[in-house]
Amino acid sequence: MPDADLVKGASRGQVGAEFSMVVAFLFALGVMGVQFLGLGVTAVKVGHAAQEAAYVGASTPEPASDKTPCWAVTGGLVQSKDYADAAICQTVLENLGNVDPKLVSVSVSPSSLMQRGKHQPIHVTITYRQTITSPLLRAVLGDTFVTTGDAWSQ
Repeated sequence: MPDADLVKGASRGQVGAEFSMVVAFLFALGVMGVQFLGLGVTAVKVGHAAQEAAYVGASTPEPASDKTPCWAVTGGLVQSKDYADAAICQTVLENLGNVDPKLVSVSVSPSSLMQRGKHQPIHVTITYRQTITSPLLRAVLGDTFVTTGDAWSQ
């Protein structure tokens, strides 16, 4: 009979260990799900910011100049008033919300204000690189999540 009590005590300990492993896995899965949802929201924001930037770029009557566009200079998104296409850069930052501007790259085509004519479509591409912190999600997607939004003005 003493052997039966020993087996019951060991199985209770095994159940506790298995339960804690399942809880830890579910917690890690939950953290991964929250970050994955955040990446999806960021992708939607990037696409919307590209659409808004293309609209603003096509509808803002900025005089042609040979000034460097804000999106072509490091730090130009934040200090956009010193460069050309400031309205595009401000629109991008406003629509992306609380992102690090250093992780955002913007390109506009045609790139020069002098090359843009009336009723010419403008193509805006926004790329955002976000570091993934969840170990499970990092195993699936890699260290960095890159999302790109493309939009054309009409």
